[in-house]
Amino acid sequence: MRELDRTLLDSYLGDHLAGATGGSARFGRMADAYADTPLGPALARIAREVTDEREWLRDTAYRLGVRPSVVKRLGLAVVERAGRLKPNGRLADQSPLTAVLEMDLMRGAVIAKRGLWETLHIWADDLGLDAGHLQRLLDQADEQIATLTRLGQVAREQAFAADGEPGRPEEAR
Repeated sequence: MRELDRTLLDSYLGDHLAGATGGSARFGRMADAYADTPLGPALARIAREVTDEREWLRDTAYRLGVRPSVVKRLGLAVVERAGRLKPNGRLADQSPLTAVLEMDLMRGAVIAKRGLWETLHIWADDLGLDAGHLQRLLDQADEQIATLTRLGQVAREQAFAADGEPGRPEEAR
């Protein structure tokens, strides 16, 4: 019979919880920044879902006795904020590439989160977790990935268009 390594699980859940905290904040800012663009409604939905997922993960981690590292959470918060300061060739306004890069980054984050749901699904019985709930989280992650892929395509079309069509994501602030 397999045995779960709780030390590794604690570290893994702590890392994902720190990431979920930063990801939830980033999705919230993105939903606000792009609220009046074609990207806005889908980002607002994902932001709500990610916040709910973060809360579930936090509650589950605490129920399992995991105490997330404050240092990891603070470190990720610093990295996330530093990412906003990157030079983009513009002093006062947002680069057309911002939406493209944010969609790429957040799609990668959701793919990583999906890996967490897979892991917890595999170990659901050992951890006393609801496998059906974890399957719903997996399905939701798949939908989020598909949505972010589609939004990334929209952002790419708008960012790299030479004609400067109105409604580009960088104009929604």
